[in-house]
Amino acid sequence: FVLCPPANDRWHPWPFLRRLYDAAVILKSEFVILLEPDNTIHGRIKATPEFDAGGLRVKERSFAGAEYVQNLARERQPGFKWTRENQEAGLCGGSYYRSAAVLDA
Repeated sequence: FVLCPPANDRWHPWPFLRRLYDAAVILKSEFVILLEPDNTIHGRIKATPEFDAGGLRVKERSFAGAEYVQNLARERQPGFKWTRENQEAGLCGGSYYRSAAVLDA
């Protein structure tokens, strides 16, 4: 990996997304897993992930821009519906991303 200069990722997500993209390119694996410093690994993945991304469920979370995101997704996949349950996926430390989806985004 190459050094990525420090950035305030809370305000500008580009550096984080670039590191995720670079990892998908370099690792050439089916999935990239995001771990934060307080995450620990206790064993192998027990089941192959079913979706392109997933993480911890955060009950009752929703997004103000959900309709905007859903419309963007419909340009790629007509009829796409971003359900309330989908919005509860916490894509934080311990989340996974299918490399092909990262590279296509």
